[in-house]
Amino acid sequence: MNNFKWPQGILERLLALPTDPQEVTWTCYTCGSIKPLSYNVEGTIHYGRRQTCPCQEEAKRRKEQEVQRLAVIENQARYIYSWIGGDSALRKKTFENFDANKQPKAYDASRFFATNLNGTLVLHGTFGTGKTHLLAALCNEAISKYGTRSLFTTAPELFAAIQQKIGNHEDHYSLVEQAAKTPLFVIDDIDKSKWTEFREEIYFAIIDKRVIRGLPTAISTNRLDALADFVGGAVASRLKVGQVAIAMVGEDYREEL
Repeated sequence: MNNFKWPQGILERLLALPTDPQEVTWTCYTCGSIKPLSYNVEGTIHYGRRQTCPCQEEAKRRKEQEVQRLAVIENQARYIYSWIGGDSALRKKTFENFDANKQPKAYDASRFFATNLNGTLVLHGTFGTGKTHLLAALCNEAISKYGTRSLFTTAPELFAAIQQKIGNHEDHYSLVEQAAKTPLFVIDDIDKSKWTEFREEIYFAIIDKRVIRGLPTAISTNRLDALADFVGGAVASRLKVGQVAIAMVGEDYREEL
């Protein structure tokens, strides 16, 4: 004999449910007739309406998966700029909020680079023409649309982080390894750090491994013709592998901000 007792309150709600299943049966245009839930309450079957159908449950599941996917992407995106303490505001730089009419060739080349990620993209020219914006937009589009992780830095930030590691007696080569292995590596203002033998060695350790592995790199500089003066001849040579160099000239757009 079944001695199960419904808890008070629940029993009252179940007894209030209809005993005719048709009262709580409904139709989904995709799934068809949605049969109700049934409850045996003290020998009488009562029926409760199902709130969702299989297609609604699938849509909810997909929405939850998308929310989780976007959360993972956002965490990865923040690391693009925070790995050595960069500017997180760059996460807001996109191709959509860049005025493509001012730099159409650079815009198209950067957006295409985000889709094929091959070789080296070089944005060069006068200051204030949007090179940083496009490089950040490249990173943001690569992770948001294609799931491609990247690391973004400026030359001064990179070497400041390395020097801090050395000053703290920590392994600075861990930063070099991250830069060498990330699917996309971006160095903004590569000509803003003066040449030293040590800096050339760091550049070589990063770029040589990336070229060997076939990993894409994107850089910006004001002086492409003098690139070897900042990174060394061997590094400049390796950056020519699959290089797409786009000149960016014009008025300083920051004056409009």
